[in-house]
Amino acid sequence: MFQRRKQFLLFFIFFCIAFSAWAETSTDAPRYPQRPASSNIYDDNHLLNASEIRLFNNLADELYQKTGIELTCVLLDNIGHANQFEKGDSYAQNTANKWLLGAQTEEGIMIFVVQKQRWKNIVVTPALEKIYSEATLAKIQQKTLIPAFRENNYGEGVLSLSFALAQRGAKAKGKKLDIDPAPYMLSENSVPALMILFVLFVFFLLLMAKFSGGRGNGILWFLFGGAIKNKNKDAETGFGGGFGGTPNGFGGGFGNGLGRGFSNGIGGGTSFGSRPRRFGNKDDLW
Repeated sequence: MFQRRKQFLLFFIFFCIAFSAWAETSTDAPRYPQRPASSNIYDDNHLLNASEIRLFNNLADELYQKTGIELTCVLLDNIGHANQFEKGDSYAQNTANKWLLGAQTEEGIMIFVVQKQRWKNIVVTPALEKIYSEATLAKIQQKTLIPAFRENNYGEGVLSLSFALAQRGAKAKGKKLDIDPAPYMLSENSVPALMILFVLFVFFLLLMAKFSGGRGNGILWFLFGGAIKNKNKDAETGFGGGFGGTPNGFGGGFGNGLGRGFSNGIGGGTSFGSRPRRFGNKDDLW
């Protein structure tokens, strides 16, 4: 009898050890990246080269020395969650907690990107929420990270976003960063492809109007006549809202005639606190 109990006890201990090991390797068990000892950026897939990492660290050091704002970045391959929109916020929040973001001055920013899920987020400490509001973060990402990432220019996206965030923080503190902005700017290749297609489309229509006589003018009137005729009214057709400046995207597009095109831009970010809060909608992808 004693021998059987001993065997059962050994089996139970073995089962507990095996279950603990499985839980640690399960995709549902969060595993947070370790903060590098000599860098402000963690790059899982080496999306940034050595020069770009150096530029990011130089900017982060300058921002911290001038303002006390801590700037960090986490670039991961996969957070391992089936439903990243519910768990991604908590994962970014917990990573910031593990990194002790803003521990010295209570002011910190973390750029958070997961490549496999094409998901992004920005974590800010409570002390910075007035400087980096929901609308502000959404607008900054639309002008920097989003167009660059859509062209697979990851280094440009991270650097341009980080520089915009640093500039805003320095301005709010009444400081000026001693940093050359040129290496942090987007290249012409990062202009959104849809924008280029739109410009080419308009140019093609103008050529048709010039060389096709009445037929070309008729096409232009069909597409844009409603906007011209109802420029002082809230027409349901015509050119619509155009490229609006709201954080939610490009605006109404061409109107009902051509669908709402160019709409539903992408927000991003989250607040730092006991309950993480997302900035933007759940289609927070690039």
